[in-house]
Amino acid sequence: MRRSTVLVSGLLLGTTISSHPVLAATHVFDIPATSLPAALALYQKATGIGVIANGQNAENIRVHAVKGLMDDRAALSAMLAGTALVVGEFNGRDAVIRRKPVAPKAVSHVRDEEQLDVIGHRSVVTRKRNSDVLVDSIAYNDTSSLGGGASSVADLLVLLPGVTGIQDGDEPRFVSVRGISPDLNQTTLNGITLATIGDNGGGTRRVNLQNIPGELTGEDDIYKTFTAEQDGGAIGAVIDMTPRSAFDYKGLYKYFTAYGVYNTYKGAAGANRVPGQAGHLAQGAKGVLSDRFGKDKEFGIIVSMRYQNRVRNSYKNWQTDSYFYDDKGLPVGGESNNIPSRALGWNGLEAPQDIEYGNYSNSITNLGGSGRLEWRPHDSGWSTSLMGYTYERWEHSTMNHTYLLLDNPQIWDQTPTSGRELVYRSSSYVRRDRWQSDSSGVLGDVGWHDNISALKLRVGYTWEDYQNYQPRLTAYAYPKKQGLYPLYADYTIKDDFASMPSVSDPDKLRAMKYNLSQIQRYHDKAREGVTNVRLDYTRNIGPNVHGFGLATGFEWRTLNVTDQMNYEDYVAGGDASDYMYFPNFVPPGSHYTLPWIDMGKFPWATQKLDVATSRNDTLESFYRYREQLIDGYLSLHYKWRDSLLIAGVRADSVSFSSLLPQVENGTATGAMGTNHGGYLHPLPSVTFVHDFPYAVKLRASYSQSVGRPMPSQIAQVQKMTCGDDQRGGTECTLSRGNPNLRPRQAQNFDASVEKYFNHNHGVVSVAYFDKMIKHDIYTLLDHEMINGMPTSVTQPLNATNSSLMGVEGSLVEEGLRGPLGQRFDISVNGTWMHGSMIYASSSGSYKLNQLPDQPNYIFNGAVTWHVPQMRGAVRATLSYTPKYLTDPASQPWENVGYGELTSLDLAAWNDITDHIRLKYEVDNLVGAHRTYVQGTNLQRINEKDYYGRSIYFQVVVD
Repeated sequence: MRRSTVLVSGLLLGTTISSHPVLAATHVFDIPATSLPAALALYQKATGIGVIANGQNAENIRVHAVKGLMDDRAALSAMLAGTALVVGEFNGRDAVIRRKPVAPKAVSHVRDEEQLDVIGHRSVVTRKRNSDVLVDSIAYNDTSSLGGGASSVADLLVLLPGVTGIQDGDEPRFVSVRGISPDLNQTTLNGITLATIGDNGGGTRRVNLQNIPGELTGEDDIYKTFTAEQDGGAIGAVIDMTPRSAFDYKGLYKYFTAYGVYNTYKGAAGANRVPGQAGHLAQGAKGVLSDRFGKDKEFGIIVSMRYQNRVRNSYKNWQTDSYFYDDKGLPVGGESNNIPSRALGWNGLEAPQDIEYGNYSNSITNLGGSGRLEWRPHDSGWSTSLMGYTYERWEHSTMNHTYLLLDNPQIWDQTPTSGRELVYRSSSYVRRDRWQSDSSGVLGDVGWHDNISALKLRVGYTWEDYQNYQPRLTAYAYPKKQGLYPLYADYTIKDDFASMPSVSDPDKLRAMKYNLSQIQRYHDKAREGVTNVRLDYTRNIGPNVHGFGLATGFEWRTLNVTDQMNYEDYVAGGDASDYMYFPNFVPPGSHYTLPWIDMGKFPWATQKLDVATSRNDTLESFYRYREQLIDGYLSLHYKWRDSLLIAGVRADSVSFSSLLPQVENGTATGAMGTNHGGYLHPLPSVTFVHDFPYAVKLRASYSQSVGRPMPSQIAQVQKMTCGDDQRGGTECTLSRGNPNLRPRQAQNFDASVEKYFNHNHGVVSVAYFDKMIKHDIYTLLDHEMINGMPTSVTQPLNATNSSLMGVEGSLVEEGLRGPLGQRFDISVNGTWMHGSMIYASSSGSYKLNQLPDQPNYIFNGAVTWHVPQMRGAVRATLSYTPKYLTDPASQPWENVGYGELTSLDLAAWNDITDHIRLKYEVDNLVGAHRTYVQGTNLQRINEKDYYGRSIYFQVVVD
């Protein structure tokens, strides 16, 4: 099955086609007599139709010249006249070439780059060339795409130029494009906007791409320049996912895989007195089944499913904040107003305020599937489809967190890498979570086209639910109150991170008695639903038309978000001794063990409920937000022989209302208030494209777009969340809203040059981008102690103005030949960025030399080595991101961000029969730690996370 020679593969990386489908059935051709691969590349450029041919059939064949105006199928037949080849199947989107004498076996797996030649429709390089706008894409492949058994769209997109993955533990969850926040991407499935509840029901606009499996989509496109035909709410990118189609295959297609997963880090599983938590092993399965039926194969159906249960145990070390001393060892500014002021005598050194260790035992279960039914009657111009999907993710987590809070009346023996401080408090904290999220949708479309026009109606409803049940207990011990004072902690600093190798009297540390300081349970439930209707019409638009063309359309969309947390706060202060124990476990990075709380022994039923606090916390956390968008656009195209000009405008009209609790003097009254607002923005755009000789293409564009505030930013009073994906450096985050936010307004300038080579199998490109953003929104950060826990307190604010510019370069080479039949596919890309923002806080105005979520540069690369001798291949993927800011703070020395991260994944596969493939994959091969950083220049690490390596072994049957 996989013995054919490959001429062109629709491989891992590249860029994709115009936002307009190829609909015309007649074109003007100018194809000289040449080799079959070269002729087919020209044919695809003229028509946009993908041609599939067996490599052996295409070897050493020359075809006839084809010139003039003619039908697409007739032109392909004329080109093959006199050869041993004929046109097999032809549906206006794809064509299959086969030999005359004997009809070959049915083509069932056109996406496998080792089985068939995809000279056009599947070649992402060719599709980049034919695009009207700058767009990068990636094609999912059942048998060779990486990302583990549960590979997601996020796993795919992080390898594209200018893309940074925003991590959830050891997996990317969101993506940032060109240094712009994920909340400023517009994410769609087949053009329909996806609902998203964001982080922990946070009501953000960032779509959780971790929940969308790769096998749901055929190709995923990132549009980086904008025309009026696209949603105006994107400053970063428009991410559109194309669902798989039964018409991607000639007939029956089937793919099934089962796999095992081994995680190298066991952690505290078994030591935390929680029964049934696995240490290392897990498993999963997924499959795709597709077929076409009817007299003319005009009906198609495709279904997919997946299941995975895996272990993700981890540990985290924190050093949340710092103390600042003078040369005499005394606190600068005093104990309660300690600041790093040189004017007040600060010695330039930082000492830890706390040393913390967290140990997590997590199990993650994914379950879901999709189905799509299509009808494309032959030669009618009509098409319709209906699809539905639902994917759920459950995560059960137990966290044991201990920390020592240090005191700052004085420091002893301080050096740049060590010192001694007093222990103020010892703390133990246990938390269990039962996170559950599900993403679902129902989408339908009806389309019609003739040789020059196209009309398409798309309707969809998508929704996302989130819920969590979290009980948590916190216990404190104060050595001074128990006659155990003084107790000293000796710290060391290595690689910009503080740890505590020893205490002056370990017996005192173990002898302390603990009292319960917090007893709490809550249920969180959030939901967002999006209804979307859009109608689009195009006339005389396509890769090989000439003269005037137009695109116009209308879109209506509603968004509804509700978030409700129900708190149970109990009266604390009792003796915790009956529930404390010393585990047979030493946290990584620590030289001692503090006692843990056994939540299984805790008598919840006998606790006294604090009714007033519970009611207030519950009322304050509620909000409801509704948004309506009504958009219309007109886009005019003019196409010369080698040039294209697009000019248009989109009217972006948004109205919103929110329902939120009323708060007086810090207490919720029980009454509800409303907040209404809206805006109307005309968004013009101009795009110019020119084809130069020697396969060089120039693109230039200008556009305006908006960045809409997040629902929670407008509607929420405040919400406390504690979890293992909160901001670095603290366990909990208190998020506050701001109903007075204005939307961002961006002017986007873009220019790019692309050079194509090797019959459209390779491209090298360089792109420049510049964005000027008015009323940019940033999240101001403060650190506070709330309920005894170090807590990040955040609130969104409008900046004055901000700007971002950068240069992006990429190289893609498909099917690079080597000796002995070896073949290599290479993709390398890098992006350099520079941003600027001025923001204000209570302590003054500050200038940042980068935007939140914007690295200064990123690098992504992938190499696939196809080895015919093993009937398989080896693939390595690498991504590197330096440290970058995520949240500016009211005091610059408290700025926080992500630390640098290098991610290297390695996979191999080989066919043991024509229908069975073995696949092996190691994620995080180098064992990288996810880190978070803090400081004016992000110079200090305040959190280290480690999840180990994940090893997958898969058996694939197709």
